[in-house]
Amino acid sequence: MPNSSLTWRSSTSSMNLSPGMHQGVTAGDIVQSVFLALVILMGVTVNSLICLVIKRKRKLHTVFYSFLVSLSISDLLHSALKMPTTLLSTLRILWYPHASLCYITTPFGVLFGAATVFNLCAVALNQFFIIVKPLHYPMMMTAKHAGHVIAGLWAGSVVISLPPTFWRSADTICRSGAVSNDNYISEVLYFSALWTFVVILPTFVMGASYIKIFLVARHQIFREDNELQVGLRATRSRKREFRAAALLALVGGVFIFCWLPFFIVLTLHKFSSVKIAPFYFNLFLCVMYSKSAVNPLLYTALNKELRKALTHFLGFARNTPPCSDSIRLKIQNGAKNVESSL
Repeated sequence: MPNSSLTWRSSTSSMNLSPGMHQGVTAGDIVQSVFLALVILMGVTVNSLICLVIKRKRKLHTVFYSFLVSLSISDLLHSALKMPTTLLSTLRILWYPHASLCYITTPFGVLFGAATVFNLCAVALNQFFIIVKPLHYPMMMTAKHAGHVIAGLWAGSVVISLPPTFWRSADTICRSGAVSNDNYISEVLYFSALWTFVVILPTFVMGASYIKIFLVARHQIFREDNELQVGLRATRSRKREFRAAALLALVGGVFIFCWLPFFIVLTLHKFSSVKIAPFYFNLFLCVMYSKSAVNPLLYTALNKELRKALTHFLGFARNTPPCSDSIRLKIQNGAKNVESSL
């Protein structure tokens, strides 16, 4: 969402934030600024690492990780390009030299936020087809098709972020989320579209996908666990896919937890007479922003393959003796020979 901490102060204070006019910074502002600075640092660092590790590790050049890279890029750009303006505004620093810059930076909140949720939906649907339609998946989602999907979801994010720039005045756009009274109907329709395409539909898509994945995977795991040795590899594969789906479901749940409270508070603030304490507004804003740093931590901590690649990249992996691979190979070959002789 746009720089809503500035919006709040612009609408609740008797003084408008305009060039040359600054208000006193409170202790709460300092706490919020420190928190945002930490989120920015963590979001930029961790998401950059994820993208770099996946790029350098050829084993991770799959459709699943291409969506993960797109998700990390949206969180990275949100941390690097949007959050700093909120941080500066929290400290009452006039960060824009000219109002025209606001027409560029204000849509960033919706742009990168929408890209994040669209990527989460793409990942959910990708996992859905892997587990529910395993035979058709290789033909349905090739690397080329995944590239088209990613390009399409970013194009959709750009489209949904731009409309307010066409009717909001320079004064309104630089107060970011402030409602333009001269175009009130447009504001209502636009915010309704945000609720529909960024909150309601993604929640339904992710919820339905992961519920179906859970039911199908559980059924297949129970069925394959009753089979003989021939089915053990398939069982392990299904269990890995199920764990991956559970991981992404958790990431989707974090998205809802982080975004929904702020959307509710912002809607009430913009379009109702309900008075909401600035403390809760700023709290939910920080929670929403924190998801850009939480997402990569979640899927790195819970994804064994990605975690292993990251530890190797950072040099934390244990060095194995040079002869260990050959010894392990001999043991495996010996086991195969014994098995074939039985």
